[in-house]
Amino acid sequence: MLNKHPVANNTYFRSNGYLADDLIQSSDGGQFLITDLPGFLRTLLVADGTVTKTLEAWFWEPVSVTPLRQAIKILVADLPELEAEAGDEVLEREVCLTGGESQQHYACARSVLAINQLSVEMRTALLEGRMGIGELLREQGVETYREIVALDYIRKGSTQDEILNTFSDDLVSRSYRIRVGGVPAILVTEYFPVGTYR
Repeated sequence: MLNKHPVANNTYFRSNGYLADDLIQSSDGGQFLITDLPGFLRTLLVADGTVTKTLEAWFWEPVSVTPLRQAIKILVADLPELEAEAGDEVLEREVCLTGGESQQHYACARSVLAINQLSVEMRTALLEGRMGIGELLREQGVETYREIVALDYIRKGSTQDEILNTFSDDLVSRSYRIRVGGVPAILVTEYFPVGTYR
């Protein structure tokens, strides 16, 4: 089964919007050239802001968060990326970003949130599922830092993952950790269908 959050020991794009070595290892043991990706998709991979607004500007239509699954879980193992331990409560979310007019899924995302690190207002809004994480953080005026920790290329049909197989295309993904008030609070993996951006 596909690792839901492929976290590596690397961090990407901390101070630059490009990589000196443009050959990236993928989780299937292969490699991909980041320079082969469409320019706008590379821009999304390095962006430190809400993807929803960027997609709205690029595709020129409203983009909404389509909730797929959301559940509060108790960790059965430590999650070092969030400094969370077995027994801690987390919120797991799966959403798609969908064009309001076209109904096109532009991206899907999986998130794990250390809910004890979030304000009551943020927890309530997330549980209601009314907006994306980026939108919520911006609306709440929360200072955040997105640390990109993994990039991946997933070839069409190479996974048994139900959500990812809704796309009939290769996918590129990025995983990042969001710090809220300096504390790791959210781990997100976003998946983008490559053909949609060509």
